[in-house]
Amino acid sequence: MGVGELSPGNPTEIVTTAGKVIVDNTGKIGVMVASPKVAMDLRSSGTNRSVGIGNTAQTAAVAGKGALRYVNSPAIGVLGYLEYSDGTNWVSFFPYGKPRIVVMANKTTQNTVVFEGADSGPKTGLMQRRSSYLTNWTEISDTDSGVATGVNNFNPTTGEFVAPRAGVYFATFTYALANQVVEAGANVQTEAIWEVRNSSGTITQRVKTNNGYASNSGSNQQPVGSACTVSVYLNQGDKLRPFSWISTRFNDTDLSQFESSGVYNALTIVEQ
Repeated sequence: MGVGELSPGNPTEIVTTAGKVIVDNTGKIGVMVASPKVAMDLRSSGTNRSVGIGNTAQTAAVAGKGALRYVNSPAIGVLGYLEYSDGTNWVSFFPYGKPRIVVMANKTTQNTVVFEGADSGPKTGLMQRRSSYLTNWTEISDTDSGVATGVNNFNPTTGEFVAPRAGVYFATFTYALANQVVEAGANVQTEAIWEVRNSSGTITQRVKTNNGYASNSGSNQQPVGSACTVSVYLNQGDKLRPFSWISTRFNDTDLSQFESSGVYNALTIVEQ
């Protein structure tokens, strides 16, 4: 069949002002391509050879494996992105360069867990001179390239992040304690520490920030806190978790309380 062609050399040839659209003897379609290599070949020498993909409300199962759709929804750096059906779910293509995890959380509770030395276990505040994980966060975001995947990369109960793939991750967390009298003797300080463990649970890195204070503030209360920012390489399955060590009170059993609004108690993890 020829449209605008008296003697077609293929089963179907359509002549346009830009060139021919053909269907060859194997059923392949060539758009301005004389010898298509795949089921539909758009790879002519021209510059305007794009494919338009529309949206659909069909489920991934109804659309079937291999179906494509465009999702007109904002993500990181873009106003929309492509998804394909795996037969069960719509799976997002990463819309802007490489995939990027973004986790954000804040902390309005007093919960911690002492995990080294004496008095191990859950606490309601930071105990003096004890290593304590900061637990019970409120998760604000846990997305992959702006798309909520339903996969919990961050566990707000434990404060632990698990890397879904190898790469460099930028992580920062801050904490502020309620104004208090600083009354310890020597080594008055607060520490904010990021801990990295591999998938077997072995500690591979600890990065810390140390803030020092005058040895005694007398009767004057003062703000106390710390923050730690790192860029670390994580293998798939590695775990990243914040913890603290403080020495601001003379009595080891004293618990320092977090500033209650949670404004200064926050963490962010971004894949680079």
